[in-house]
Amino acid sequence: MEFKLIKGDPLKLKSNVLVIGKFEEESISKTVKKVNEALKGTISQLIEEESYKSVIGKTLNVNTVGKTGSDRILLVGLGKKSEFSPNSLKKVGIAVAKKVKKFASKVIFNLDIEGSKLNSQNLIMGLILGTYEFNKYKSNNDDSSSTTDTKYNFIWSKLNQKDFDNSLQKATGIAEATCFTRDLVNEPPDTMTPTRLGELAKEIADENGLECEIFNNVDIRQKGMGGLYAVSKGSLEDPRFIHLTYKPKKKARKTVAIVGKGITFDSGGLCLKPADYMKTMKMDMGGSAVVLGVMKVISLLKPSVKVHALISASENMTGGGAYKPDDVVTALNGKTIEVVNTDAEGRIVLSDALSYAVNLGVEEIVDLATLTGACIVALGNYTAGVMGNNQLIINKILKAANTVGEKVWQLPMDEELRKDIDSDIADVKNVGSRYGGAITAAMFLENFVDDTPWAHIDIAGPTFIEKGGEFYPKGATGFGVQTILQYLLER
Repeated sequence: MEFKLIKGDPLKLKSNVLVIGKFEEESISKTVKKVNEALKGTISQLIEEESYKSVIGKTLNVNTVGKTGSDRILLVGLGKKSEFSPNSLKKVGIAVAKKVKKFASKVIFNLDIEGSKLNSQNLIMGLILGTYEFNKYKSNNDDSSSTTDTKYNFIWSKLNQKDFDNSLQKATGIAEATCFTRDLVNEPPDTMTPTRLGELAKEIADENGLECEIFNNVDIRQKGMGGLYAVSKGSLEDPRFIHLTYKPKKKARKTVAIVGKGITFDSGGLCLKPADYMKTMKMDMGGSAVVLGVMKVISLLKPSVKVHALISASENMTGGGAYKPDDVVTALNGKTIEVVNTDAEGRIVLSDALSYAVNLGVEEIVDLATLTGACIVALGNYTAGVMGNNQLIINKILKAANTVGEKVWQLPMDEELRKDIDSDIADVKNVGSRYGGAITAAMFLENFVDDTPWAHIDIAGPTFIEKGGEFYPKGATGFGVQTILQYLLER
């Protein structure tokens, strides 16, 4: 893909597709009007005949029959002008890329929207994200006809080359980090093992000048990470604990830990999942994938905070050494956990990672985990839940998510539910009742953050969408990367 800022008459410039835009509540814009006149009213006629509504991302394809420099005109909806934001252009980019990627080698955008770094950045991000496909394991994945290497050109008012280049660099970095995260989650579990996660973390550290420390099974046991060690015992795959560190060049304003759940396959352990529920459980390392995606681009974006990236990685399997219901596990901070259900393993491995973050003396902790089906029941497939012990951090997460267009909703830490995870024989049980399961899971995690300000993001719903969506690919979405990056940049 190639992106360029250009000038010229959009009616005369040569391309496969000229993309023009229209808001819902407004009549056609200056460029749409010019194109419509060149096509003898074809666009306005089709808008009326097809009852075209300019909802965001909705397209109308028109053959120019040689009457313009472009072979086709693609009218794209910009949504309601009153609700327009740079994120609207990200969705526009995704919609257009999906539409043209199979055939167009050159596309020109002239949307009659003021050029700004944010607008340009989001449109380019959308185009990269909309082109994403995971074809690695298809036998014809080298077929160059599956996706055309498209050159995108933009006519932007009031945008200079320097600002365009800056937005292009950021857009490419963030979008590629999101696609990298998608790749990790889409990989089959026989290749994306805890060991492989560790190897990728080392590669990211070497590429970006980060510090890297990786603990193997022996290290994990010796350091007292009893939660991660217990969950890993049923698998032939050794666990890994991953610690990456980013340091800004100037004095850090704050030290933050981002923590990811890295269950590379979840069978449910001895509390075995039904077969249908085991399918797609390669995605249970989605939190760790987000953390690695963030660290892949962090040196480019240069936030002014020191960042510790922590991942507890393991499989949850049913081997002869598998941990059992009624076991009592001791986490890194010394707290004991009564195992009620081995399929609630994610919070157990996170207990050690959160305790480790506290020991580092960080000022804030944010964890991401595909933690509970209960969160999907509550919020659906497209929205993550956020909870925590500090409203300021939660507000920052919500603001960051809104800025980048990822949907996150706060759930309450309902004190009346806390008794559900009280244990008769240990400090805490790993599950409560079926009601309020996303909340009691967060309350379980709270036992391991001490007094450190902390937020937990349950990304079980939006991490992996089997059927895809209008603005999501099938499978892994990369949800969370953009929110965390925005959060770090605003600290």
